[in-house]
Amino acid sequence: PEGGACVLKTARPKLTLTYTLPKPATPMPAGLQKRWDSFAAGLAAHEKVHGAQIVDMVQKIEALSVGFTIADDPGCKKIRTELTARLAELSQAQRQASRDFDRVEFGPGGNLQRLVLAFVNGE
Repeated sequence: PEGGACVLKTARPKLTLTYTLPKPATPMPAGLQKRWDSFAAGLAAHEKVHGAQIVDMVQKIEALSVGFTIADDPGCKKIRTELTARLAELSQAQRQASRDFDRVEFGPGGNLQRLVLAFVNGE
């Protein structure tokens, strides 16, 4: 608290991204392996975009949080409610961006749709 206001002085978010991607259970014939490698690389690149979106959200959370102030909150009760609401907005925006990205990627002519079809159809 500072003069009756509550001020968030620091925020140190910790983020660990783990990508779990499918792997073939058994060795594949050369042609199938080549198609799989292409599909897997495209899928990994797709997931990295989702990861970058999350990193961006965390940076926005940190920028919003440090120095966040609520006047007339000496017990720092109001700040939790207000900060939680604003962080929820950032989270929802990230989730929507992720859904929008997937809609394009998996939609007609989208990159992931093309990768799946190329793998399945042997292209």
